[in-house]
Amino acid sequence: MLLNAGIYHIAISCIGYESQAFVVTVADGELVKNIKLQTSSTQLNELVVRASRRDPAFEIIQSVIDNKEKHLTQVKSYKTNIYLRALEQSDKKKKPAQQGSFDETSKIDPTKDPLEQTRKQEEARLLQINLVEMQLTLNYQYPDDYKEERTAYKLYGSKAGLFIPVFSQADFNFYHNLVDMKGISEIPLISPVSRTAILSYKYKLEAVLKENERVVYKIKVIPRKSGDATVNGYLFVNDSTWNINRLEFTIEKGGLKFYDLFTIKQNYEEISKDWWIPNRQEFTYETKASGRIFKGKTILAYSNYEKDVLFPPRFFGNEVSVITKDAYKKDSSYWNQARPEVLSADEKKLIAIRDSIEAVRNSKRYIDSLNAKFNKVTLGEVLYHGVGFRNGDKKSAVNIASLLSLVDFAVVGGFRLGPYANYFRRYENDRTLWVNGSVNVGLKNKDFQGNINAWWRHDPYHLGDIGGIVGRSFYTIYPFDAYLNQLKIANYILHEHADIFYSRELFNGFYVRSQLGLANRKSIDSLNATSIIDEIYDQGDPLIFKDYQAFITNTTISYTPAQQYMTEPTRKIVLGSKYPTFVFNHKKGWNSIFGSDVDFDFIEFTIRQNLLLGTLGDSRYTLQAGRFVNTKNLPFVDIKRFRQSDPFLYSDPLHSFQLLDTSLTTNNWFLEAHYIHHFNGAMINNIPLIKKTKIRTVAGAGAMWIKDSNYRHQEIFAGLERIFKIGPRRRLRLGVYGILGQSNNLAPTSDFKISFDIIDTWKLDWSY
Repeated sequence: MLLNAGIYHIAISCIGYESQAFVVTVADGELVKNIKLQTSSTQLNELVVRASRRDPAFEIIQSVIDNKEKHLTQVKSYKTNIYLRALEQSDKKKKPAQQGSFDETSKIDPTKDPLEQTRKQEEARLLQINLVEMQLTLNYQYPDDYKEERTAYKLYGSKAGLFIPVFSQADFNFYHNLVDMKGISEIPLISPVSRTAILSYKYKLEAVLKENERVVYKIKVIPRKSGDATVNGYLFVNDSTWNINRLEFTIEKGGLKFYDLFTIKQNYEEISKDWWIPNRQEFTYETKASGRIFKGKTILAYSNYEKDVLFPPRFFGNEVSVITKDAYKKDSSYWNQARPEVLSADEKKLIAIRDSIEAVRNSKRYIDSLNAKFNKVTLGEVLYHGVGFRNGDKKSAVNIASLLSLVDFAVVGGFRLGPYANYFRRYENDRTLWVNGSVNVGLKNKDFQGNINAWWRHDPYHLGDIGGIVGRSFYTIYPFDAYLNQLKIANYILHEHADIFYSRELFNGFYVRSQLGLANRKSIDSLNATSIIDEIYDQGDPLIFKDYQAFITNTTISYTPAQQYMTEPTRKIVLGSKYPTFVFNHKKGWNSIFGSDVDFDFIEFTIRQNLLLGTLGDSRYTLQAGRFVNTKNLPFVDIKRFRQSDPFLYSDPLHSFQLLDTSLTTNNWFLEAHYIHHFNGAMINNIPLIKKTKIRTVAGAGAMWIKDSNYRHQEIFAGLERIFKIGPRRRLRLGVYGILGQSNNLAPTSDFKISFDIIDTWKLDWSY
């Protein structure tokens, strides 16, 4: 080799030999240098080359499945601190740019200060952002005991659209075969490393990465068929230890309750040898509604892990989350020190604006000015909205009906005229008082009626309530009967009454409610009970009976074993239970007390439960049995009734039948059972064209036996349901059902009905 004169650094290496490096100086003359490499003592692993059509990702996933039990059970308990931040912001849906269109700055009024207008627009944009920060300690004990202690909490705006997990209900541990996502998904997710994952997923090895001297496999997870119980995305697996390094999964839109998109990111960290634990989770979600896009993100940052913690006896129980008393009192200096993740520019601006607004709103001057503005009576309030007076210091308000709302309509006698008003006050520790009252006169009969109703929550933590009502009004004998029967005047009496009630949770899951009432019951046969309803529907004749007095008590005891709950400083939030709820009710009519003319005893037993059956959907059932054990003087008003079915409309299948052609009554033994199952896509996930319609299937049954005449009725039903958006938080479920029923004295009959149900945004669940 010919080299120019100079100094050269030379390195020589060869597989199986020790490498050598040296410096060579080249002059004008010829240079000869002999080099001898020493044999290396390093053992080379055997390299096996296999020809296979199957992607190696399947073997990697199988290795994770074979080792996942070890990763689930290697730590019996731990404690960790978690910082949670959830943010939601909304933007208008972007429309395609058109020729001659202008941007937002074109909306600025040229006659006003553009800088001031821009500042106000920016402030309005920021105030549409909702943000919550939370600091908590998570305690865990194998296999499924969780308890979180929330020690700091700050909310900016509303938390309605934010995802804030309760760990006992949303674990997100993909080592489990099924990952429950209560409130997010209709059914649990099938983990890509579940025992039967091969039936639901395909895998593709996309890359082999070298990270911190460790080999990491990047595997693409692909659902075999688009289903509501599957995810798609990437799973990163550590070589040799065969555990999850991190993951990025997206949940199918069809399986989500509120969101159109939901993505999960988890990062794992090796805390000690072969012990990998999540150190960060991130959830991003999106909803499109009302011409806007609502985007949210929740992050959880973990720190200070303590392994194999010895918790005291009974530390874990039904209380799965608690917020300390001073959690809401942490100021900005605390958050500046405790916050492990830097705020974005928008988050910093939002917090500054919200803090300044909060400081102003808490000032006496602002509260007084707000009260003065609110308490100013306007013509619109007098005519339409109603007049309100508020006291911000006492957290109280009075509302008086508007002139337009003075006109009311009653089934008995038609139009009535009269005002109503209500008073509300919230005291310290969330104690609440609510009082309302009304008085009215019938335009046809010139009869006066009215009520005053009061409710006082004296113990928010134990749901301790006391209240009462005194009044004179038309009273429906069976308020839950078919809607056409509610238009018949035979269903009404004149009711002069005074009632008081008390309810409270005595211990977790055990509730008692007691009510007693004294009533003077009168027939309405002396009144002109007809109205404009008669022109389109025959209201029938009034119920004729001799006036009488009734003193009646009603006591209900219910118990839900292992009821989970969250504790806030002044209240308790019930989260539900995996066990049934047992209810006992006793209704008694007392003879001779306060001149009472009735004498009867009625008992009823109820069992109800909601069941989550994995990927097969969820079931609900109700079982009832009861009878009158004393009928010495049982008025027709108090007899046990069974609801007549509505034409066309599907009623709550857990408390009624769909093909009962008449209202039934009994004073003897009865048995009643109802069952409904929502498949949540389980039956139609494999039908691509049907799946795109977002239609769900449902089925159920009902049965009843009445000892009188040995009457039996049974029915089965099946139907299709679809969920529609009616806003960013609200959902409407429309259903169409086919029902087949039979009674022991009637031939089998069938019918089709429709239903409408609005989701409960507090419980994140449907009525049935």
